[in-house]
Amino acid sequence: MAKIMNEENQEKGITKRSVAIGSCFCFLISLGEPYGVLVLNGSPMAADFSAGAALFLFFVITCLLNPFFAFLGLKPLARKELATIYIMLIVASAIPSWGFTMNLIPLLGGFFYYATPENEWASVIQPHVPSWLVPESKSAIWNLFEGLPQGLSIPWNVWFGPLFAWTLFIISLYCVTICLLVILRKQWVERERLLFPLATLPLEMCNTDKNNVLAPFFRNRLMWLGFSIPAAINSLNAMSVFHPVLPRIDLSSSIYLWRNSIEFLCTPRFEVIGLSYLLSLDVSMGIWIFAIFSICAMGVERIIGWNIGPVQPFSDPATPSVAHIALGALFYLVAYTFWQSRSHLKDVFKKAVNLDDSIDDSDELLSYRGAFTGLIVFSALCLFWLWATGMNFITSVVFFVTAIVIFIGLARIISQTGIAYGRAPVAAPMFTVNTLGTGIIGPTGLTTLSLSFAWAADIRTFVMAQAATGLKLSEVTRLESRRLLGVILVAIGTTLCGSIIAVLQIAYGFGGINLSGWQFIGLPSFAGNWVSQNINNSQPIQFWHLGFTAIGSGIMAVLSMLKARFIGFPIHPIGLTLGFTHPIRNIWFSVFVAWLLKTIILKYGGATLYRQLRPFFLGLVLGTFGSAGFWLIISSITGVNGLIFTLG
Repeated sequence: MAKIMNEENQEKGITKRSVAIGSCFCFLISLGEPYGVLVLNGSPMAADFSAGAALFLFFVITCLLNPFFAFLGLKPLARKELATIYIMLIVASAIPSWGFTMNLIPLLGGFFYYATPENEWASVIQPHVPSWLVPESKSAIWNLFEGLPQGLSIPWNVWFGPLFAWTLFIISLYCVTICLLVILRKQWVERERLLFPLATLPLEMCNTDKNNVLAPFFRNRLMWLGFSIPAAINSLNAMSVFHPVLPRIDLSSSIYLWRNSIEFLCTPRFEVIGLSYLLSLDVSMGIWIFAIFSICAMGVERIIGWNIGPVQPFSDPATPSVAHIALGALFYLVAYTFWQSRSHLKDVFKKAVNLDDSIDDSDELLSYRGAFTGLIVFSALCLFWLWATGMNFITSVVFFVTAIVIFIGLARIISQTGIAYGRAPVAAPMFTVNTLGTGIIGPTGLTTLSLSFAWAADIRTFVMAQAATGLKLSEVTRLESRRLLGVILVAIGTTLCGSIIAVLQIAYGFGGINLSGWQFIGLPSFAGNWVSQNINNSQPIQFWHLGFTAIGSGIMAVLSMLKARFIGFPIHPIGLTLGFTHPIRNIWFSVFVAWLLKTIILKYGGATLYRQLRPFFLGLVLGTFGSAGFWLIISSITGVNGLIFTLG
């Protein structure tokens, strides 16, 4: 019987060894990302939707670990086992840095450490910080930023309560988004057949067969040619750090118009070019053309001196009008997604309330009844948690619903476009303030909103978007979905625990103010200044901002109608939803390059040439993250810092 069960598990792919290997590498991500960013000042590999850490480690597993198993006479990891491991890795990549942990821990002490008589945070902010959300020991906070004196150990007991409270909330939030994914998966994956470009490369890498442990992808010369281009450039630039006499290749360039009022940043990013090659031409054109429109609109506003307020935090460099137009488009995208899914959602509801048992939900992570119930229960838990922090009910609802809508919209965008870098055009805390005004929110609500910057503001990656890609991998490789839910939860738990331990160890060991990156210096100061400014200067409801949000929804509705009614309409409106945040500013030109190359290839070589060249472009992606990961390892061995490449 045991042998039969083992064979069944092997066939399903979710084996004990795949989960064990995946857990080990998730733990490695949870330790390696904070160390690489904060200590080594290296490339952030787990900060964005591209999940560079997952791709690098999966490259190691498929190219080194699996052949090593075969060399030892052990059974190599099968395709389904590899898919299981990669799903764990991409979920893990959404947590340790910009996803949550590295943002959270500095915020919990920053309002106290950076308080000065000049900024008056001690009287303006600190009385409104819920005591159960932050460490109570002043020395624990000071040592977090300045390092432990010799002979003292990390005060784990001081951190247990606050981190337990935050972990309870974030796991509830992750469960809300997973339940939403279960409800929307069939519509996105099976009915609309979204592209999920971020799943293409790992699927090629794990496409092994019985005769060869290496996938055909790794035996393709064009792939290695593409791999060598970013790898060579990154390696030369890294070597120039060791030997300054060596030249450094700087590909960054900009074009300025109208007395520098309009800037076009034209820096090619190989991983973005490789991923954008997979997009349909209308989608890639929509991304770069709306970026150009945003640049021009911002330039015109500067030239004529017109604006509706200062740049919104985390929307930069977009002006408030451009940012809120994009947010309105994102809101419309989510609303239209649910409208398109109405037939499927009706089936989900019928199955959930036991009105129609003939509806099949066996391919989902959990039953529709479980997903529907979980969505209600965990949403209620999140709202109760926000209310318990001192946020009033209406603020809690507006903020939570806005955050969830943004999560759904970005997850949909990533699933359709595979864009490597991006974030919300307007962060949920800022939209909440614009919608309600500071008078309704109150000082305690504003303080809690500022603490939520850890998970709801600089949204460069999050679990829902990565898990959506994982569900596509599961569908293609035919993994057993019900058992996959446990695997995802193991990845989340492992990475949360590991990253919390890693960040605290690093901060107390080196002193947060001595670390690289933005988390321990920039983020707490930025959040504190934001909340103190709003408390000291009461803000009314921002009707101009809400008006441009409505305009964005209207424009998106018109463009969506044109796209639906006119076959061959060349511009996909999804590009409007991205706005012009810092990541879009960095990547739009690379999307344009990919669009131009693909247009030429399809025109003169057709679909055959396109398929033949696809390994080359996937090689660009793998070469970028493979070389970045390699030089991070070299940096950790040699102690030479600053081997950072243009990721994110």
